Amino acid sequence: MAQTKNPQTVTVYGRLSFPVWEHAAAVARNATSQFPQPPEQVTPEFNLLLEETQLDKFVTHVKNEFLPFCLQQFTNGEKRNALDDKQIKRILDVLEGDLENQPPYIPLKVVPEKTAALAPEAKAMLKVKGPRQADIQLLAIAHSEDELAVPDPDQLTWPVVKPIHQTVHQMYPGAQVAATLNLYAFLSGKTPGFSASASKAVFKADADRFGGGVDVDEDEIFLD
Repeated sequence: MAQTKNPQTVTVYGRLSFPVWEHAAAVARNATSQFPQPPEQVTPEFNLLLEETQLDKFVTHVKNEFLPFCLQQFTNGEKRNALDDKQIKRILDVLEGDLENQPPYIPLKVVPEKTAALAPEAKAMLKVKGPRQADIQLLAIAHSEDELAVPDPDQLTWPVVKPIHQTVHQMYPGAQVAATLNLYAFLSGKTPGFSASASKAVFKADADRFGGGVDVDEDEIFLD
């Protein structure tokens, strides 16, 4: 029997950018912010730079699954994740239009100019919040025993997801990272919006590291 799709969850992947994995680090950064939040509301977070296919997947899920769910919540008289027609239209206007035209606030943002130069394939940046009062768990996909830090003879099926410290992989800005997101609608005063959160981030594949410098040009070095 097919499993019913959860309208609040969707899995996407993209290039990792601006991660703050630990709750303590997020609280410390918040304290230096120009507009600090109450400490109990601070979460770790990271961003995923989405290519067109992953952006389309996310937007399609929000439009076809999540927002209709929010309307049904409103119709049913529920308080959580409840949005009416007008509130949903305001979100769609941003989702389908100019991402810079926020509020209403959504987790999709315009790719910053400096970041766009490093990842020209990225069409949007997705902000992902972590859990409150906890760190984001870091995992990695291992495709063979060679990708494990310590060989495990009991591991017979591949690929497998392991805690990242049990693998040879590392999290770094620019790597391909996947996350299963939980979507949550909210009202800030009378302004609707929705956020995306995840308790785990999964290293998927290596890619060019952001801020890693450039390759050595041996011809120029020898010429000098």
